Amino acid sequence: MKLLAMTGVCLLCLAGSSILHAEDTTLKVVRIRPNLDTDKLQYILSTERKAVFERNMKLDERQSEIFWGVYHKYEKEKEQLEAKRLRLLGTYIDKYDSLTNDDVMKIVKQSGENQQADLALRQKYFQIYSKKLNPVAAARFMQLDDIVGMVTRL
Repeated sequence: MKLLAMTGVCLLCLAGSSILHAEDTTLKVVRIRPNLDTDKLQYILSTERKAVFERNMKLDERQSEIFWGVYHKYEKEKEQLEAKRLRLLGTYIDKYDSLTNDDVMKIVKQSGENQQADLALRQKYFQIYSKKLNPVAAARFMQLDDIVGMVTRL
């Protein structure tokens, strides 16, 4: 009885698999090209990043003054890296259909260099915050910035 049931299940699976593999000739693939407004996107990223720090740094009034004084310098340097990242993304999107191997290699190289510069910037400001506040607050800054960066890249 078990053998008969198993054979029936196997036959149903085989029959179903041929239906699943049948091609639908009416299906059309449409490529959507996003319109990338880098200025607007950069403004949103900057505003949202700041809001994350405001809600999560948990600083007293004195620490908050120090933090934001340093943060504004960080933000100016970070904006340059974000602008470059968005330009590279825009180039990739705009030229996707005509990219050569050399174009792709240049974009990937520049993207990697930009990521390394971003990490160096974060480490620089970790050191600054460690001295001006304390290592725990500096680590919180690093973790929050890492999370924001990850969400931004996604």
